[in-house]
Amino acid sequence: MIMRKIHWLLTVGAVLCVGGCTQIGQRQVAQKPETHAGEAKPTAPAKKILFYSQSFGFRHSVVNRPLTGEMAHAEKVFKEIATKAGYDVFFSQDHNDLTGDQYKQYDAIVFYTSGNPLISREPLMKWIRDGGAFIGIHSATDSFRGEDKGIPGWPEYVKMIGAAFETHHAQRVATLKIDVTDHPATKMLEQGWKLQDEYYLFGDSFSTESSRLLVSVDTQKTSEDDLKAMGMKPGSVVPIAWTRTEGKGKVFYTSLGHREDVWTNPAYQKHLLGGIAWALGLEK
Repeated sequence: MIMRKIHWLLTVGAVLCVGGCTQIGQRQVAQKPETHAGEAKPTAPAKKILFYSQSFGFRHSVVNRPLTGEMAHAEKVFKEIATKAGYDVFFSQDHNDLTGDQYKQYDAIVFYTSGNPLISREPLMKWIRDGGAFIGIHSATDSFRGEDKGIPGWPEYVKMIGAAFETHHAQRVATLKIDVTDHPATKMLEQGWKLQDEYYLFGDSFSTESSRLLVSVDTQKTSEDDLKAMGMKPGSVVPIAWTRTEGKGKVFYTSLGHREDVWTNPAYQKHLLGGIAWALGLEK
């Protein structure tokens, strides 16, 4: 009788653990999509992506987790679109998940960070240079750009990502110029795409000599009122998205993604997924 009860308890426990979302501290693992009858099974293991969004500076609302323990808005959207694209997705807002050999668990790492997260710096750079795919979103260029609260900046990171945030102004509608139309991150975008967001200015830190500019603000076609409100001038170059290489690794950055409605914009989602695919070497 006792053995029957033990067997029953083990069976119930196993059933309750199936299909859930694993959560360890602040690290969350997205549930894998189900494979239904008649569907082709993947021939290769799914690429693993870590979405890291810890804030050591300004905390953006899209990555702010509610006190109820729910995922942040950007995490929910990213989980949906990346899982549908066939990736295994992991989430963290804890720098302890980015130390030493932990980087080797992932094929791609996405940063939506601010300030100077206390990650292991050199292992990250080695991981990228050995062939890792690094994706920076919006405030990833507002990370490691100088000393903050006694924590030193990281010039090597700024060079790797391609620029350092300098300032921004009002959130207004800009007309975007697709500088490279056949890239996986841009081929779905219409020339003259209009989008309201918080547009970063990078000063002289961005260079087309070391980065390939994919998208920029079309300062000739954006209204003068909007340009003025955003701190831009007609004829100036305001980079939005670009790619770089770092050793054997690939780097994709997009400054878009401050606003909640940008994250639910299908064009933005395709833009982001295209950049990830390129960085992973899945699309040329």
